[in-house]
Amino acid sequence: MSAGTLTLTNNSAAVSGSGTDFSTELASGDFIVVTVGGIPYTLPVKTVNNNTSLTLVSVYTGPTQSGAAWSAVPRVALNMVTAALVAQSAEALRGLNYDKQNWQQVYSTDGNITVKLPDGTTFTGPSWKYLSDNVVLQNDSRLTTINGKTGGIINGEISLTRSATENISNRIVFTTIAAAEGVAAWAERHNFADGTNRQILNLGSVSGSRKAVLHADGGVLCRAGMNNLSLLRTGYFIDYESGPISLYIDSTRMGEIQLSATSDRLLKKEIEYLSDMVGADPSANALNEVLQWNPATFKYKKRSIIPESNTHLGFIANDLVEVSPECVKGQGLEDGYDENNTAEAYSLDEIAMIAKLTLSIQELQKQISELQANGAGS
Repeated sequence: MSAGTLTLTNNSAAVSGSGTDFSTELASGDFIVVTVGGIPYTLPVKTVNNNTSLTLVSVYTGPTQSGAAWSAVPRVALNMVTAALVAQSAEALRGLNYDKQNWQQVYSTDGNITVKLPDGTTFTGPSWKYLSDNVVLQNDSRLTTINGKTGGIINGEISLTRSATENISNRIVFTTIAAAEGVAAWAERHNFADGTNRQILNLGSVSGSRKAVLHADGGVLCRAGMNNLSLLRTGYFIDYESGPISLYIDSTRMGEIQLSATSDRLLKKEIEYLSDMVGADPSANALNEVLQWNPATFKYKKRSIIPESNTHLGFIANDLVEVSPECVKGQGLEDGYDENNTAEAYSLDEIAMIAKLTLSIQELQKQISELQANGAGS
């Protein structure tokens, strides 16, 4: 603040001071800054009369005030402020003009536009009109393809159009080796032997060098025939590692799948006919075993989804394994076995049993022939 206080009179250009040194602090063209009633006034000095009196360029328009503190502002300082204000205003106006030009281009120009910034730098990019027109016309392939997308959720169904080949759809490809290998799924329409025309879902490798395999964790669900819908939903599994082929429904092992037995000589080796064995009497032994076989009636217990069976006539494998172990397969179950997995249960080898019965018949026929011969010679 400058020394002393001022007295200002409304509608008067005369300013008097108390304790002031106008001659030292001010010159014509300088300014005094004083706050009256909370409003700052910047007043230009026309003449400095003496240390306590000066005349303003124009009359003071504020309320009369005495004892007002004040500050002297040299003309050069205020000119600098004015020049800076003018420069900043010019820069702001230039930026505003650029903004108007930029926005006009954004909305009205086709193709790319050049945006100007207040510092004079520019950058080029597509206008909004160009983008919106392309969206409407779907000229941008990114709008009509999924190339380069990184995932997300699609609401509604996805349809694949027909390929260039009649009755075959386009494929869905799951890539496992970049640009080389993967699995493809596609649909085909075919005529079936029953006269119906149906759709087939195919699974194959992309390159054809490897065969595709369907792995269903939950099994395969099938209907009970073409025109029947099973109300009991069950998954079917077929398992093979070694030995017999096993059939599972859900988590229950139903049993083994029996295939037609192959008996061609060329499929076998180390063939030994029991009738050619020296020092052995296989037919007599077989008859002795068969005479110990004990047929029985029984019902299969309910286990898991398998209901209790009707009454059957047959054999108990646990009995036969003691007498004719060649006629029994498996290791046998133990107490507390898992009813969903009976892979180790005993089962009968019907071919071996037929062989035992054949040997028994041969032994009986041999004995009959001997009796007939003895009776005829007596």
